[in-house]
Amino acid sequence: MKVLKIIGNCSLVFLAIIGVLVSIAFGYYHFFVHDITVGTNYVDNQIGIDVVEADKLNEEQKDQYEERYFMEANFYSNSKNNGIALQELKFNYFTDYRLTSDGYRSTGMQFLGDLKQEDLTLVETTEEHANRDEPGGFSYYDTTNGISWDGNKLRTQLNRESAFTIKIDNRAFQIQLTGTYEWTTYKRQWYTLWIWNKPTVHVWMYTYLDVFADCMQAIRSNSAGFGDYYVTVDLSEYFTIREYDIESGKYKTDDVTDIIKNYAVLKFHYDENGARNSTQSIFKCIDCNPSYDVEDKNIDTSYWQERMVYNLTNKDFDLRYSEVYGGYFISLSMDTKSLFADMPRSKVNVDISMQYGDKKIVGIDYNGFENFEIDTLTVEGSGKFYMLEKSLFNSKLQTLKRSKSISFEIDSGAIDTSYTEVIL
Repeated sequence: MKVLKIIGNCSLVFLAIIGVLVSIAFGYYHFFVHDITVGTNYVDNQIGIDVVEADKLNEEQKDQYEERYFMEANFYSNSKNNGIALQELKFNYFTDYRLTSDGYRSTGMQFLGDLKQEDLTLVETTEEHANRDEPGGFSYYDTTNGISWDGNKLRTQLNRESAFTIKIDNRAFQIQLTGTYEWTTYKRQWYTLWIWNKPTVHVWMYTYLDVFADCMQAIRSNSAGFGDYYVTVDLSEYFTIREYDIESGKYKTDDVTDIIKNYAVLKFHYDENGARNSTQSIFKCIDCNPSYDVEDKNIDTSYWQERMVYNLTNKDFDLRYSEVYGGYFISLSMDTKSLFADMPRSKVNVDISMQYGDKKIVGIDYNGFENFEIDTLTVEGSGKFYMLEKSLFNSKLQTLKRSKSISFEIDSGAIDTSYTEVIL
């Protein structure tokens, strides 16, 4: 009995020592060991898991089901000056986690011209606006059942709020544009007695414009030149990918790797010719026109103006003084409207300051910008700002920015389109 007691005590001491050693090892690992597991996810074909083998498909079915990648692009460079430059990018995905062919859907964007990375500029904006904003200057399409269409608010919006279901290793994942770019500027301030530079951190939230420009650069710089090819591109700078959890029915954050490198196959067609008709487009439409056609005697070479951005300020407007409102109303002259009518692919931003020299600007006059297309209207200052009848009618305004201290008085017939409002 005494022997068993001694053996039991020794066993307890031995187990306690093992427990202490394990605890020490765990503590050391937890606080001092930070190995990073690097995982690689390949986003390649987006063919439904219910599709049969290729040798069992007819030619029509092959066109519909095969060679379907998450990213497809089309680039007509117009190097031969025999059409128009055209760039297109399409995202293929599924409508639900089942990943079957009846859930095929595509969303894409189309640019008339040759958009380059140097054409992009960093512009700071609010997080809400960045998440909901869709880059201007593009035509957008959804594709369902082989038919592409632009339904404005009825189609999928290519912004940071949209998430797409894709297939990786026959499992459902959700991919979403979430990437940002940060940079710091330094400037001396008076309250530092001009002794040191005060750092300011800026954050640029990536949009699909950045993704589009990078894809076109990848195509433009490919070593094989013109033709039909596939390249593997790294998505980790732009996108977050989350796996679908069948048990919870929700998409979860990654719990497998600390850093995920997401590579996607970009399938593209790169052509030295210019696009001449809508059948050459992956959407079968050019500029939302399914009957688009270029005649030899009337080749449209004005597409390059799409990249021209014009900013109109107080000095560009006509002024009308109103005793009733105690200030000046602005409007656009007929000459200016006629000038931009000859540049249909231009992008115009309007910047209004309510204090213009010794003049007080109180609003936009009757028919001030009627039938004049505006991308972004910015009003800075304080007090009431009036928009009279038809002042922005048929302007296709996309974004309206204003100072926090401004309140708008908008006539019921002043504007006829929906827009995004941003507080500066």
